[in-house]
Amino acid sequence: MPFMTKNKYQIVFGVLFFSMPIIKAQTNSLTGSPYSLFGLGVQTNSNIGRNSGLGRGGIALESNDLLNTLNPASFASISDKSFLLDIGFLGELNKVSTNDKDENRFSSNFSNLAMGFSINKRSGMGISIVPFTDVGYALIGIKTNIEGSQEEFISNITGSGGLNDLSVFYGYQLFDNFSLGVRPSFLFGSIDQTENIIFNNTFLNVIEENYYNGFRLGFGLQYKIDDQYTIGFTSNSPTSLNGSQDRSVSKSLDFIPTEVEDENNLKIQKFKLPLELGLGAKATFFNSLTINLDYQGNLWGFTNQSDDIGDYVDQSIFSFGAEYRAKELGLKYWENIEFRAGFNYDSGYLKVNDEAIDNYSMTVGIGFPISVRGGSKLNISYATGKRGTVSGILVEENFNMINVNISLKDIWFRKLKFN
Repeated sequence: MPFMTKNKYQIVFGVLFFSMPIIKAQTNSLTGSPYSLFGLGVQTNSNIGRNSGLGRGGIALESNDLLNTLNPASFASISDKSFLLDIGFLGELNKVSTNDKDENRFSSNFSNLAMGFSINKRSGMGISIVPFTDVGYALIGIKTNIEGSQEEFISNITGSGGLNDLSVFYGYQLFDNFSLGVRPSFLFGSIDQTENIIFNNTFLNVIEENYYNGFRLGFGLQYKIDDQYTIGFTSNSPTSLNGSQDRSVSKSLDFIPTEVEDENNLKIQKFKLPLELGLGAKATFFNSLTINLDYQGNLWGFTNQSDDIGDYVDQSIFSFGAEYRAKELGLKYWENIEFRAGFNYDSGYLKVNDEAIDNYSMTVGIGFPISVRGGSKLNISYATGKRGTVSGILVEENFNMINVNISLKDIWFRKLKFN
């Protein structure tokens, strides 16, 4: 037993070590959305395992075979002596439309790394690293008139980066049908913006690197009414992220570069995150069809903050998902394949010119067993949707995304018996 305990924690720390290059990789763009220009960027489309195919919902789902990081209480349902690992990849194709032209953008990267394991028959815990926000925009050839003159200069602005969410989950089964969970999180990352200004033979280059970090605490519960119905609740506390900036300015006149400014660790305004409340329900029919319905409300209005171009407003997110599996434990391979579909509507948290930037998406997914016992799966999901509208200064964004998750399950402390 002592040897197995030591081996278990070697695996855990090995996964954490493996996650470091993924954390670094997530500083690259996971999106090509022009709306990532605002605030901390667009909220991530990354999800763990099956949630991506279920309309990005599942507050009431358990974590028996597949991790569910939407609710920390679900970690109490990890099967005894089980270890779960989920690694995800995301590819996104965006078509951005204005009144007079269209533009296609593609981005891809790692999307998540998560693991969970049982502590005993009543509790489980885990850890995950996922993108929290994504930034990836390019504004090319912006013409601006010089004040008091007919002359104009041209600007090219690009942005990349985003914030990551490093979370620890702990779930405890207080009663046979009631579980509680806690989720402390550390949010961190950087948003880089480069602006090139061209005027006659003069070039001005402005680079700003904004760093943010802060802690957040989340809670969750799940109540199993009976074998058919389960409800769940989640909350994330409001918090303020500390910010600092590195800024450098250089110019080039007649191709001779000159440094104008170079400052580090400049204080910038804190960014406030709102109180988030979520409610979910799950129903199972005929032991093969599972329906989940979620609502999440993010109270941005209470943060009393605004962007240079818009105001933050309360946000509502609705998600619906359905999953079908022929048999709970089929003898044939196809009987263990899981088919998923879902819908998600997000009212948006930013209002520009009194018009909210909302979005919706439809999802489909499939889970292929990759182990003899069927616990490990290859989960593939596809989502298509729209964000914003062609109105005033806004643009319409049509996106297509593919999530690929490798979800592995193993058993610890299994005893071998010989006859």
